[in-house]
Amino acid sequence: MLMLGILLVGLPAVVLAADLVLEPMPDTLQVAPEGTVSQDDQFFSTAVPIIKSMSNGTVPLGSQQMKVNSAYSSMKGMKISPERYDEARATLAYLYYSVKTGEAYENYHDTKNSVASTTTGVEFYDLAQIYYQTASIWWNRIAASYPKVTLYKLPAVSDTFPDDDIGMGSVLEGLKYPVLMEHRKPDPSKPYQTDEINTTISRWIEDNIESIPLNKSERNDESKGYYFIMGDDVSRAKSTYVSLTSKNVPAEFLETANYIDAFLYYISQAREYYNNYLTERTNIVSATDGRVPYDKSKSYYEEAQVALNMFRDKVAGVNSTTTIPEFPMFDEVPLGPQLDSEGTLHDYWGGTYWT
Repeated sequence: MLMLGILLVGLPAVVLAADLVLEPMPDTLQVAPEGTVSQDDQFFSTAVPIIKSMSNGTVPLGSQQMKVNSAYSSMKGMKISPERYDEARATLAYLYYSVKTGEAYENYHDTKNSVASTTTGVEFYDLAQIYYQTASIWWNRIAASYPKVTLYKLPAVSDTFPDDDIGMGSVLEGLKYPVLMEHRKPDPSKPYQTDEINTTISRWIEDNIESIPLNKSERNDESKGYYFIMGDDVSRAKSTYVSLTSKNVPAEFLETANYIDAFLYYISQAREYYNNYLTERTNIVSATDGRVPYDKSKSYYEEAQVALNMFRDKVAGVNSTTTIPEFPMFDEVPLGPQLDSEGTLHDYWGGTYWT
């Protein structure tokens, strides 16, 4: 292990890591100029429920992580009164390093479970520990303001990945799964960004659904569903979702915005579970054929179509009959090589394993 002395936004800390570089928090809070109105109330009314939601749980992952990141993104540029600036800065740092902890922990499990990885992923767990230590230091600076809140836990390196947060968040009318981050509430004092949302989602649908080649040879002989769900833009659906939730819209467009958010969130969940299916189905050391993550992916995928149905006739530029492609068949991806009870490797072909 390599001893690193690092400076974290004015906070000195000596930590252990394996050739890792810790990202400093972007220090973008501003002190409200004398004679102007601060955004203290808005800042802390956003922070308090987020901090409480992390209490007595595990490191923010998945949708919870996106919720924390969205709050951080909306708070980081606010103007804070001099009296509360230090508290706000510590709060922002706690949220930022909590997100970084979760990202590093997810990278650890992704690397650990990847068939292409050349490491066990422990370097990412080491990084998660560093971020967690940093988050805990900032937490200690604000903990007195949250007497009933406890710091979340970082699972041990040997623990399995925590269950998904399917029970968290709120469910929109007509949909099956909760969406953790609802769209921001309308702020009539700020410019509305409805056109930006309409442009983003209409272009996303055009680029990723409407432009799918009809000729199978142009899709590398893949089904339309596989071609779609494995697309580069689809892999970034989560970041697009997080970005859109912070856009200001008028009250009459809020419901539509929430369904657009849900569509992108469900697509991102479908992609994540489909990646898990691919890993389980093709990994030489996997003990399953990938059925469980496949079914979860398909369920989120189908729910994405339901969400699309809710807004497609309300957004200019989106065809009112647009549908996402049929979900890939379970056996479109063949099983990978398998080891028999004697340790002999067999290739899978036509329903039979051959030496």
